[in-house]
Amino acid sequence: DTMTTLLKRGVKLINEVDAGLPEIQADSSRLFQVLVNLIGNAIRFTSKGHIKLWARLDDSGARPSVQLMVTDTGIGIPSDRLDKIFGAYEQVDATTTRKYGGTGLGLSLVKELVEAHHGRVGVKSE
Repeated sequence: DTMTTLLKRGVKLINEVDAGLPEIQADSSRLFQVLVNLIGNAIRFTSKGHIKLWARLDDSGARPSVQLMVTDTGIGIPSDRLDKIFGAYEQVDATTTRKYGGTGLGLSLVKELVEAHHGRVGVKSE
């Protein structure tokens, strides 16, 4: 079970979803898949610290939208790989694949689903 795994590692899962967030129109199964992939990656690469799910209303543009973010205290991504991680079958390197597993398809799928809903997806790593 995922929560047991996180507890054993000492990783906290933190919900930072604004209480007053309005209902959004989206394909709920696709939105769920996006969140599963993003949070799943955070779980896979975070051995201690925390994983946060953020959701905020962004009304700075012409049309209000909801901004979703998953942040973690995981291993990070080298700056020279940031532009590649949303490509199909992309992984940081072979050592990461051997140690953490995965196919390199999760973030590619996230990008496709988000863009199909006229959204944007990005990454920052420190």
